Amino acid sequence: MRFRLSTITHPRRWLLGLYVASAALVTVREGILTPSNNFRVFRAATRNLLAGHDLYAAHPEQHFDYYKYSPTFALLFAPLAYLPFAVAFLCWSLLNVLLLRYALERLLPQRQATLALGLLYLEALLAMQYGQSNALVAALMVLAFIALERGRQLEAASELVLGASIKLFPLALLPLALVHPRRWRFGALFLAVATLLVALPLVAVPAAELAAQYRSWRAIEATDTLNRGYSLMQYLYMWSGADWPVWPVQLAGTALLVAPLALGRAHWPDADFRRLFLCSVLVYVVLFNHQSERATFVIGYTGIVVWYVSFAPSRVRNAILALTLLVMLVHDVDIVPRWVKSEILIPYRIKGIPCLVAWFVMQAELFATALRSASTGSGLAGTALEPRDG
Repeated sequence: MRFRLSTITHPRRWLLGLYVASAALVTVREGILTPSNNFRVFRAATRNLLAGHDLYAAHPEQHFDYYKYSPTFALLFAPLAYLPFAVAFLCWSLLNVLLLRYALERLLPQRQATLALGLLYLEALLAMQYGQSNALVAALMVLAFIALERGRQLEAASELVLGASIKLFPLALLPLALVHPRRWRFGALFLAVATLLVALPLVAVPAAELAAQYRSWRAIEATDTLNRGYSLMQYLYMWSGADWPVWPVQLAGTALLVAPLALGRAHWPDADFRRLFLCSVLVYVVLFNHQSERATFVIGYTGIVVWYVSFAPSRVRNAILALTLLVMLVHDVDIVPRWVKSEILIPYRIKGIPCLVAWFVMQAELFATALRSASTGSGLAGTALEPRDG
């Protein structure tokens, strides 16, 4: 009987095998049968940078979209730009999901990490199918948080800047650096690493050419400010019909995000408070991103899952997790008729509803904790934010 039990007592190994096998299966489709357009964009960017071509112009002979990442990312992608397509795609998929796995296993106790990875599997699988970088960005944000918690400021700064060279999302974690000691030292390290990575393409292209690439990047990003994606701004537009600019809502959301840190200064030493803020940031960067799309939600859903496994169960938390899993299932698995997806799920942005609900509940918890802390200095004791037993 012992040998039979051993086959089911290692969910970590089963999950690792599932993630690796899924990456291989996705590679067959996206790397061989119908090569991923997103991945072609990344590979072409490296070659265009080194050839002196405008990264952000249309290149219909190479792919059917626009490159919108930094010149630094185009250079760092070079190792995958010249490998055979399928091999490179497999390496890219494994880098994304295995780094996210590594980050969650460093953040959480083993049992909680395994549960989190199991709950996140469908979303990670979807992210792989898009050939996107969102799981990698989520992993870098979590790793930067862990480094800050352990006082490794150079590592934290490097992970934040590296993540921001892919997408700007990780910069939303910067306020968390204020709650740690030696914040001025961290600021200096962050600026130094940022300067280094911004200038890194100079090893391959002239300064004037790199400056032109950054101007072109700024121009294409400016055109995207008219988008709303799956963001809160899109929901407000759908509900009210008001065609507002996105930046006032983003500004208000940012103020709402950081307000608990300002109000709860007495609670900065509390690890649970800081982890709750991390979860809120992971959801915030999807909810207030005017370019958010279906593949982006692996970041927000990571925040929801970490929030769920990190604290004691509650009816609200259980209901939000159930909603998240239900939306994952009906939105991304072919169990409902296609007309339901095309006429209801996608047009009404159902994918973002769990993030919308979860973020406001997280912020309510942060505010409740911050205000209680500010008035009594008692921390999280007696609140709903009791840590889950590991």
